[in-house]
Amino acid sequence: MHIRITPAEVLGLVKVAGQPVPPMISSVSGDGEVIRVVADLRRLDALPGPLKLAVRIAPIVRADVRVVGFASGVATLEVEANAAGLPAHKLLSLAAAPIEQALAKQDLPPGVVDIQHDARIAVDVETLLEAKLPGLTVTNLHLADGEIVLDGSVG
Repeated sequence: MHIRITPAEVLGLVKVAGQPVPPMISSVSGDGEVIRVVADLRRLDALPGPLKLAVRIAPIVRADVRVVGFASGVATLEVEANAAGLPAHKLLSLAAAPIEQALAKQDLPPGVVDIQHDARIAVDVETLLEAKLPGLTVTNLHLADGEIVLDGSVG
């Protein structure tokens, strides 16, 4: 199967499935091979100390996310984020705990998202799908023309 879907449509499907959309997400859109995300970090409940200070200074984060690889069911994403013109992606590792907590609230297995030191995020797509849509296997994932493009099979 071959699926092309916009980031906004993905959020719509999440809502239809009765899953909560992360409260900090203000908007998401596709632009070429990039997903653009705007987040209001004031909407997060628990933040580590250094991130709380950063949020007071610059609460709105704009991020460009690119898929830079997909192998063995794991998508590697590259994140370039800024808050008030400052490079926020350098603080990405501080967001690991809040992201892990948000995933746990959605009954997703621990460790499916790995925030790496180089502003990259490894997402275990295979494990995520097994938890929510067993039987769906993704063999390729990339971004094109503002859409998420995936190839896979059911069975």
